[in-house]
Amino acid sequence: MQTQQPAAFTATPILTLTDLGFEGTVSLDQASRGLAERSEAQIVRWVQFPAGALFFVLVPGDPKSGAVYVFDRRNGVFYSVDFNDQNWGGYSLAEYEVLERTHRISRLAQRPWLLNRRRETRENCRTDNLAPFHLRGF
Repeated sequence: MQTQQPAAFTATPILTLTDLGFEGTVSLDQASRGLAERSEAQIVRWVQFPAGALFFVLVPGDPKSGAVYVFDRRNGVFYSVDFNDQNWGGYSLAEYEVLERTHRISRLAQRPWLLNRRRETRENCRTDNLAPFHLRGF
């Protein structure tokens, strides 16, 4: 019998473009500004792909407040990526770089539909009742 390892991280849909007050098509620049304003943080790392983008944000003046977000460009949904490491206070830029190398999280931005699979099975797509999506060995 094989035991399952715990998920390396969890991705939870937290915002849509509609939540940010956008209607219709918006640029990635506009979407990223909306994320930065809503999170009251600065985007310090940004990796973009045709299907999505990965953002690492820090609150100004707090170098260990970093959070990771993935944006699905097609569906206009931001996901918060939480690592199962019991680090509840946030990450430094150096820690983010280790997380990127260890978990290859930029691949989520290349394939954000992996995060949407669970979402698409729900009848009501409002962010207040979307379930987190757990990922193993991505």
